[in-house]
Amino acid sequence: MTKNWYENIWFVRLKVLVVSAFFAAFGNWIFTTKAGAPVTPLEAAPALIVMICLVLFAMVVQMLFERIPKWPKLPTALYLTIINTFIGCDLSPVQGWIVANISKVNLMALCTPILAYAGISIGKDLDEFRKQGVSIVIVSILTFIGTFIGSAIIAQIVLKLTGQI
Repeated sequence: MTKNWYENIWFVRLKVLVVSAFFAAFGNWIFTTKAGAPVTPLEAAPALIVMICLVLFAMVVQMLFERIPKWPKLPTALYLTIINTFIGCDLSPVQGWIVANISKVNLMALCTPILAYAGISIGKDLDEFRKQGVSIVIVSILTFIGTFIGSAIIAQIVLKLTGQI
């Protein structure tokens, strides 16, 4: 049985990315307006389009690497981080344009759709979550606390070393 075009995994991925970018654009507009320097969704659109293209490129790279025998299954975020690190470094010919455009989008605006999807995902699997019992809640809380304290320690060290505090 053949799949319809709207069931194609790449179409679904693109659809999720476009919807996320749409919500991020409006979240960015609201956030930057409250901060006193509004960036309209149309001004943020080039950066969001670039972000969508980078994520799709990372997915293609992941797919190609996974075809290599015995290559470990690594998350797309790892490939995306490596690609973005190269694009954002001084050696990249597009670094200036990328940084100038992407700096218009606030990280908090991108968190809005991500957290919404996480909430939907957890709500969808709430029965499975309940079966885990109290232990999963304790592990989650300890993980959040450890991550927070670890991040605070690293930030403190880096800020002290750079003379910011």
